Amino acid sequence: MTTEHTDPIPDLTIPLSTADAQALGDDIGQMAMRLGAVLHGLAQLRAGGASTEDLATTILMSNGLLNRLEGIRDAAVRQHAAQGGSYGALASSMGVTRATAQYRRDTLVKKDSSAMEKWATGSSS
Repeated sequence: MTTEHTDPIPDLTIPLSTADAQALGDDIGQMAMRLGAVLHGLAQLRAGGASTEDLATTILMSNGLLNRLEGIRDAAVRQHAAQGGSYGALASSMGVTRATAQYRRDTLVKKDSSAMEKWATGSSS
């Protein structure tokens, strides 16, 4: 016996203020597309039977999303340091020890900003 799911499929809503949406510009659509593709890939993984093409798409979209998320995180860490944020607060945010947070932040700020950090801060496309 099968049961058909008759409830409407919920839309995914990400609440953003008008100011946030304006600051993000066209990147909203790109991030939403990547997130949607990754969630679709997750559903396929859980349901089983994904083709190699489906899996390749999931990998591609996951990599694109991860690269952007890493850029966002690194830009936030860099700005946290520039604004005098404490290692303790950073450690708490990262879920790591203070020593690990200090090492990660110090290593990051010694390097130039990555392309994805620049993208995150709107410094480049």
